[in-house]
Amino acid sequence: MLAVRVALSNPEKAAARAIHLEDHKRHLRSGRVRIIQSGPILDETGEGSGGVVVADVGSLEEMRQFSADDPFVLHEIYSSISIYEWRPTIGDRG
Repeated sequence: MLAVRVALSNPEKAAARAIHLEDHKRHLRSGRVRIIQSGPILDETGEGSGGVVVADVGSLEEMRQFSADDPFVLHEIYSSISIYEWRPTIGDRG
């Protein structure tokens, strides 16, 4: 199944974000889940305001656990996190 995590940044955690960015990237590249796409969400000024991860996982619980172990989650860099099952209908998988 495909799962999507949409996480919005906490603007008050910009300094912590910079400190934990490399650990966050290592976590995403760890291979614990098969990430299809991942990257920042940019606001209208081009500033990062969150991130999206699309991963091929066995269950939503697997995605939730992977997310819970992310340094950005552990250090409350995100103000909100939503995880959904995604069923694409258009594109390479649709």
